[in-house]
Amino acid sequence: MVLAIAASASAWADPPRRADSGVLFTYSAPSAQKVYLAGDFNGWGNNSGGKVSDPAFEMIRGAGGIWRKTVTIGTDLFRYKFVEADTAGNSSWHADPSVADRDVDGNSVYSLSESSGSGGEFQIDTKFLKFRFDPASGAVSPVIYGRDRRIINSLKLPAISMDGHPLDRFAPADTARMIFKNPDVTVQFTVVGPRAISATWIPRDGRSHGFQLRVPDNSAYYGGGERFQALNQKGYVLPMSSIDHPEEKGSISYKPAPFYMSTAGYGIWIANFEPGTFDLNATDRTTCIIRYPGKNFTMVFFAGPGFADILDAYTAASGRPSLPPAWAFAPWKSRDVHKNREEILQDVELTRANDLPASVLVIDSPWEEGYNDFVLNRAQFKDPRAMFDRVQALGFYPCFWLTPFVNSKNVTDMAGISANPTSNYAEAAAKKYLVRMADGSVMKSSWWKGEGGLVDFTNPAAVKWWQEQVAKTKEWGARAFKCDDGEGNFVQDAVFSDGSTALEMKNRYAALYLKTMHEYVQTQLGGNGTLLARPGFSGTQKYPFCWAGDNYADFSYTNGLPTAILAGQTAALSGIPFWGHDIAGYQGRPTKEVFIRWTQFGAFSPLMMVHMTSNLGPWDFDTETLDIYRTFAKLHTALFPYIYEAAHEAVSRGVPIIRPMVLAAQDDPVAAAHPFQYFFGPDILVAPMYQGGTYRTVYLPAGRWIDYWTGDELDGKQKIEVHAPLDRLPLFVRAGSVIPMIPKSIDTLIRRTAGMAEDVTALDDRRVIQVWPGGAGGMSTWEGLSAQVSEDGEHGRLTVESRDERPVDIQFMFRRLNEIKSSASAPSAPSAPVYDDAEQATVCRWETFKGKTELSW
Repeated sequence: MVLAIAASASAWADPPRRADSGVLFTYSAPSAQKVYLAGDFNGWGNNSGGKVSDPAFEMIRGAGGIWRKTVTIGTDLFRYKFVEADTAGNSSWHADPSVADRDVDGNSVYSLSESSGSGGEFQIDTKFLKFRFDPASGAVSPVIYGRDRRIINSLKLPAISMDGHPLDRFAPADTARMIFKNPDVTVQFTVVGPRAISATWIPRDGRSHGFQLRVPDNSAYYGGGERFQALNQKGYVLPMSSIDHPEEKGSISYKPAPFYMSTAGYGIWIANFEPGTFDLNATDRTTCIIRYPGKNFTMVFFAGPGFADILDAYTAASGRPSLPPAWAFAPWKSRDVHKNREEILQDVELTRANDLPASVLVIDSPWEEGYNDFVLNRAQFKDPRAMFDRVQALGFYPCFWLTPFVNSKNVTDMAGISANPTSNYAEAAAKKYLVRMADGSVMKSSWWKGEGGLVDFTNPAAVKWWQEQVAKTKEWGARAFKCDDGEGNFVQDAVFSDGSTALEMKNRYAALYLKTMHEYVQTQLGGNGTLLARPGFSGTQKYPFCWAGDNYADFSYTNGLPTAILAGQTAALSGIPFWGHDIAGYQGRPTKEVFIRWTQFGAFSPLMMVHMTSNLGPWDFDTETLDIYRTFAKLHTALFPYIYEAAHEAVSRGVPIIRPMVLAAQDDPVAAAHPFQYFFGPDILVAPMYQGGTYRTVYLPAGRWIDYWTGDELDGKQKIEVHAPLDRLPLFVRAGSVIPMIPKSIDTLIRRTAGMAEDVTALDDRRVIQVWPGGAGGMSTWEGLSAQVSEDGEHGRLTVESRDERPVDIQFMFRRLNEIKSSASAPSAPSAPVYDDAEQATVCRWETFKGKTELSW
């Protein structure tokens, strides 16, 4: 509720206190004709236009103008104001002058138990969050504070239940460490960060139990991991279990995260690996119900209200990613299978012959003599040394596909593969490097490439052995690894080396699998490598990248392009910033329109990759399709400095590169209703075409926006219909933005190597700064390049600074500027301005620039 606050000279006669029939409020207002009590416990007095008229909320006047009212309140903490009405019927709203705590609307916030001095509750607090724990009832009451220490919101979480029984009647065990015990469990509260407090309930019998947390809330909910069915998860029951599900996904996820953010201003993470469920108002419209089995139950509560603040706190607690290498942000070329060396060379040769940027060639299954022995199948790939030399000469790093199975039986889907056990299976089985059954035998799973045992990543010796197997790919220059499978449905009832149960490993297995591969990249490749993972769980964002798994090559809402657009945003809202998908849908043969629209979405995803069971490349459609793919692949690559700066922000603060409207424009209630558009970084608004056709509605949030294709300036806070012919997607830039880029002539984001072909244009130090019209803005990048612009009508000023000497182009977008003055004299002054018709920009250039200068026009 937002209402104006009038100044009041009133004084308290008595603070709110418990009475026989409820809570007694007393207020001094001798000159008031009437006084009403308005609070969150009575619907704020059924007011209209700030005036309360319902006599049910009227206080009773006593001697000396002291007003009193007793009400029944079902919560310990509540918000309220007093409404004074004068003889003319005018109303003024007043906070309680004797209560210090206020929420963002200026309402008084009061806790009966905290103010009673009874000593029955204990509290632990941070700068933005306070937990009050009542040992008798077992209830936890989080209170969320803003930066000015005003209360944003408060909740009361009833006692956690274990096996259907509430956990209450605790006795203090160590109040300094906030530890409490009852006959069944021990609970401890711990500060995790300035916005985070955890609570862990540990059964005293050491056994697994069923826990349930009920959160009173009826808001909108975001997060929960990579989900394909919706952006707002309200009304869904989300299984928190990593599952391989190539068909229609529903609420199933390859990468669940037991974490959600509420528009009520908080986030909750359950830091358990066991599969559980989040019931987000699906069965109870006023309550979120979290159910988990386990030997303990850990809830981490995060204070908002901003989703960016919650993501910052969540990723600080669960893990932030390492920064992927620059080359990972150029397009990737893949296909479901390369049948021979000719198809490998076709992909890289045609990429360069058609002037398409790319840095990674994905070699999917099959490529080995047996799954997963990491021995290149020379029957499939003749003369591999010459083949990989050519791949690298054309500016590509190979990415090899793998799974965590070592096969006892192989599907012979390629000449050179034996149906017998892989060459390393016997060693892995004998040394107990594979997950075992209770009788000591290998737990063998049937999967789509045969039958095999899962590597036991809880065994340090198995981890070392596995990394030695992976190291065989060094011979072929592998820098990336496509980590397939590893979801919990592959983990059967088995025994793990560290004693973990299969239940505990259903989600933990994916985390350990990716951790092992990430450690290989960091230690064996010096960090100059990356993963591309399908499985995941909370915390696996530490091991970038990941991709969206198996989608249909169509526009369907069940498993097509719209679901991939949602998946990228739900992943982002779950702490996963480095994400991609298959252009143009893995399963089936895409139409020309599907391929183009999926390409456009891919260009504005952190990772852009072509991959299909149909094994098509951009050149396999028609000339128009190839031209459109080239335009967007070049745009994605040219945006590398902009994307990489956003990547640095993801690493340092947990802010994703894909920023859904509810995150980027959280204060705009209309924005959240538009799930098929998002921000890409801070200043670019993307609205992919997710259905057939050439028109769609786009919502422009507050501010001024510039159409990327036409330069038209548009006001924000409005919905517009956009015409998007096949070669365009609705794309807008924030007015006044300064966008760092590289030249569109760059072929690969791999720096030049001695063996790279002379006609391949590698990443170098050249930079392009696009200055968009419309006001003030700026940028600053990780490599010491910055620019700030301010404009007033036809006149403007740009300050540019570079830490290192480099060539720099300035592009003044959609403006013809005949004269640009420089504060520096030659040779530090830029070239004379020239209008570039292709870029629709006035361009001036420094062949070499270092230091700081100012341009004006």
